[in-house]
Amino acid sequence: MSYAETQQIMADLKEIMALIDGVTIKTEKLNTNLPRTKETLSTFKDIERVALRYLALSRRMGLPEDIEKATQTLTELIVMIRMAQMSYTMLTAGTPIGLLLGAAGIAMTALSASDFVMNPGG
Repeated sequence: MSYAETQQIMADLKEIMALIDGVTIKTEKLNTNLPRTKETLSTFKDIERVALRYLALSRRMGLPEDIEKATQTLTELIVMIRMAQMSYTMLTAGTPIGLLLGAAGIAMTALSASDFVMNPGG
């Protein structure tokens, strides 16, 4: 092996090490942000549950028809957002079954959204 080849190998190794260092830094950032992401997701789930419960209560209170349609529309939107979020989570799981379930969930969300646009509130 010549001196020039050795220098080239060393330059390539330095470049690889720099790339690995970049990946390590980004991984550390992800690990730092993961608890906040989990907390945000948990908060979103809590808000979703509370909103759906209040919407269900408001429907049982015998409100005027316009308000009932609005609560039904809001409920459908919340459910579609949750369907999309769950489907995305399955898609990013990286397993073959997760990919299939995620793709089916995205398709169902799209169908629900198109039906919702064509016939809102009912």
